[in-house]
Amino acid sequence: MIGEDSLADITADLVEHAENHSFLERLFALEPGVWEEVAILCRDVTHLKDQMASLKGPGQGVLRVTWLDYPRSAHGKGYCLIVFFMEELHWSNVALYNKARFRQKLPQSTRVTP
Repeated sequence: MIGEDSLADITADLVEHAENHSFLERLFALEPGVWEEVAILCRDVTHLKDQMASLKGPGQGVLRVTWLDYPRSAHGKGYCLIVFFMEELHWSNVALYNKARFRQKLPQSTRVTP
């Protein structure tokens, strides 16, 4: 089974790196509070193929993710919380993310479907 350090690395990379924009765009296409498997949202992110493969296998848990609006952020408007959870390990990770800035930076031509 994948370790907690590896999960922390994977989830940080998903939120921090610009090349993962399709993951974030698919996530934000979901309604707030709707859980989805990370692997499904990363289905065509080729540079994450090895990391997504490490999440699969016998006895492996399912890494899920959701997002929630966070209007009371001390950083101002436009922020949300991205929550990752693997029930089998009782593991979670939460990221504060500026969803409004992400939407502004994303060119119309690169938008993906959920």
